Amino acid sequence: MVLFYQIIKKKCVFEFIFSFWWVFVQIGNGLPPTLKDSGLQESADAIEVEEVIFLDPDYLPLQLGNRWIYERIDSRFKRTERVKIEIIARPIIRWTTYYAFNQLPFVPGLEGKRNLLIRYDQSTQRFVRLIPEGQEGEEVPLFPADGSTDANFDHSLGGAGYPVANRRSYLTCSDCDNIGLEIVFDRGLGVMEVGTFFDWGSEFFRLKSALVNGEMFGDTSYWEERSDGQSRSKPVFTQTNPLISLHVEKKKKEVELLLSVKNTTKYFLGFNFLSSQTYDFFVREKDSDFEVWRWSKGNFFTQVVRSQALLPQKEWKFKVVWNLKDNERNELKLGVYEVVGILTSQIPRQSSSVEIILP
Repeated sequence: MVLFYQIIKKKCVFEFIFSFWWVFVQIGNGLPPTLKDSGLQESADAIEVEEVIFLDPDYLPLQLGNRWIYERIDSRFKRTERVKIEIIARPIIRWTTYYAFNQLPFVPGLEGKRNLLIRYDQSTQRFVRLIPEGQEGEEVPLFPADGSTDANFDHSLGGAGYPVANRRSYLTCSDCDNIGLEIVFDRGLGVMEVGTFFDWGSEFFRLKSALVNGEMFGDTSYWEERSDGQSRSKPVFTQTNPLISLHVEKKKKEVELLLSVKNTTKYFLGFNFLSSQTYDFFVREKDSDFEVWRWSKGNFFTQVVRSQALLPQKEWKFKVVWNLKDNERNELKLGVYEVVGILTSQIPRQSSSVEIILP
């Protein structure tokens, strides 16, 4: 009797499921073709989310006295001229602080304007401009200044096609051929280069020297020297290079290797990696440069493109132990060897070599 009841129960359940499935199929077949083909059952994996990139305030440093000197090159008239941009005042208007630029000739729509009042709006994460000709206290975005609907900020790509750390580009008409604009910003410095392309040719602004937040960058011939005769200029523009050091501690049967990567700037340093590997070490013979051991050999790393940021004044430390043998687990002969540590970013950063004498 119990067995018969269980059979009847299972049969009812089966009939219920079958009936539900049949109704569902009929409803599905009755849907209009436009709905059935519109991907209502599309998986979440197929949904693309567009990344929105904003320009942080340190990509255009606002401080009274900041100055930038550019070389403007015009391909149509085959001429080159020097253009100076500077922040000449810091007025406070209706309890809001602005920074007055003498000019910004490479910003679309502002080519001939002077004394531009600029500030960074934290709430919208945009640079804005106070317009005197509009309503009292009216502000408009600095980018796009001319109302371009196809303009946007994006990662600035290097020669290999990968994003450059601490660099952004403002682009207009990125899908057009031989027309459009790109403004390249470096974190902590400002506008590095501007390229505008027309039907008749091109126009470029290239940064030659800058005085930003009390520090000088670029060509020293553009600036006066200190009273002690020493130049205050820095040799590089970009803030993308960390301080890399290697510490080696030799023990009886092994050597401890410690690689340090420190961000000595006050800005974020971004690094791109092409796999899950972040660091590496290798040992070579000093006389022949023949490599005898590499930490990563025999290890497995996932092939994945990723980015990682090193915070200001922070440090990464990577530590491994070398057993004084080669990659084939053979004892090494007596002699002098060199150890090198590597940050395996898309543009690798390598430490100076440290000598080890065996035994």
